Amino acid sequence: MLVIAAFTSPSWGQAKEAEIVGNPSIKNDKVTIRIKVKGTEYKPVMALQDTNFKLIVDKKELKFKTKDWKSPEESIPPPAWILVLLDFSGSMNMQDSQGTKKITGAINAIRQFTKVLSERGGNTQISIVPFGEPGTNCQGYGVNQETLDKFFAANDFKLQNHLDYLASVTPCASTNLYEPLQKAIKLLANPEDTRFYVPENSPQPQPRLSIILLSDGYHNATNEQEDFQSLTTLLKQNNITVHTLGYGLTPEQLGQKYKLGKPATRADVGVGEKKVPEAEFVDKKRLAEIAKLTGGIAEFSGNAEAIAQNLQLFLNALLGEYEITYTSPNADRGSKHNVQVVVTDKGSPPIQSSVKGYTITVFGRSLPLTVRLTMVACILAAIAFGGVLPFYFWGKHLKQEALGD
Repeated sequence: MLVIAAFTSPSWGQAKEAEIVGNPSIKNDKVTIRIKVKGTEYKPVMALQDTNFKLIVDKKELKFKTKDWKSPEESIPPPAWILVLLDFSGSMNMQDSQGTKKITGAINAIRQFTKVLSERGGNTQISIVPFGEPGTNCQGYGVNQETLDKFFAANDFKLQNHLDYLASVTPCASTNLYEPLQKAIKLLANPEDTRFYVPENSPQPQPRLSIILLSDGYHNATNEQEDFQSLTTLLKQNNITVHTLGYGLTPEQLGQKYKLGKPATRADVGVGEKKVPEAEFVDKKRLAEIAKLTGGIAEFSGNAEAIAQNLQLFLNALLGEYEITYTSPNADRGSKHNVQVVVTDKGSPPIQSSVKGYTITVFGRSLPLTVRLTMVACILAAIAFGGVLPFYFWGKHLKQEALGD
C-alpha cells in the first residue's frame, strides 16, 4: 500500500522539474518569485520545505529567511482561468463502479472542486461546459464561443446555479472529444484577449490557463486518426495545459470483463460475443496522449470519490506554487539581475530551474538611512554657509557702516 501511495500521492513524488513561473515581482529592492515543482508524469510535488530550496542570484547563493518562504497552501494563488469540458454523452447516465450515476458523481466532484477553489482565495475564474454530438431524440450540447466563455468566480452563486441546472439535465449525446477541445484551446490561446494575456509592461501577473477534459467515452468518428492529427498540431502550436480525466473501467478491466484475453482497444468495440459495448469503452490511450502533448496530467477513475481526488490533483498542478521573497543584492535603480532556484528532494540529484532575468525599476529602493541623513546634513550646511552666514556678515557690515556715519 505504501508503494502504491508513493505513485499516486503528489506529496510523496520525487522532484523531477523545477520552474520559476512568470516574471519575478519587484517592489523596491524586494523580489518575489513563484516556483512550480513537478514529479513523475507532471504531477505536482507539494510537501517540500524551505530547506529543500536554494536561491542563486547573479550566480551566487543568497540566503533567505524561513518567514520569507511560503508553501503552496500558504501562498495566495495566482489569477487563473479554468475551462472544464464535461462529457454529456448518454453513457454518463450509467453507474460507476460504486453504483453512482456517472453524471451525478462528476457534477458532485466539480462542486467540491469549486468549493476548494473558493476557500483558497485569489482570482480564479471557471467555466463548466457540457459537450456532445446530437443524435436520435437528442439535440446535443454544442460548443461555441458563447457556451465556452461563461466564466464565473469560484465563489459566485451563479456557478452553483449552473451546476444545479446541469444536474437536472439528462445526458443523451454521442461523444466528440476533439472538436470541443480545439475550440476551447482557440479561446484561451487568443493573444489579443487581455483577460488571458496581460500586456508585457503591465504590473499584473500572467494568469494561469488550463483545460480539464472529463470523459467516459472516445472520439467515435470514422476519421478519428485524421482528427487526432489536426488536434495534435493545434496542441503543439499553443501553450495551453490540458489535463484529462477518464471515467470508467480501464482497458485492462474491460478486457477481463468481456474475456478478450488482453486490454480492450478501439478495435474491440462493437456488438456480439467478445466485444466491448460502445457505451463502456473509454479511450485511455488518447486521453493520455492529449495530456502528455501539453505537459498536463492524465488520470483514470472508476468512481466519483476518485474523480474528486483527481480534480484536486489538477488544481494543485495549476495553482500549487511555492513562493520566495528576498532582498536583491546591489539593487541599484535600473540594474539587471538573474535568479535561479535549485531544489533537492529525498536524496535525489539537485534539480535546477532555468534562469530568470529581472530589472530593478527606476523607482527602486530608497537610499539607506545613513546616506539620507548625510544628504540632509550637507544640504543644511550648504544653506547655512551659502545663505545664512553671508546675510549675517552682510548685515553686520551694514550696521558698522551706519554707526560710522
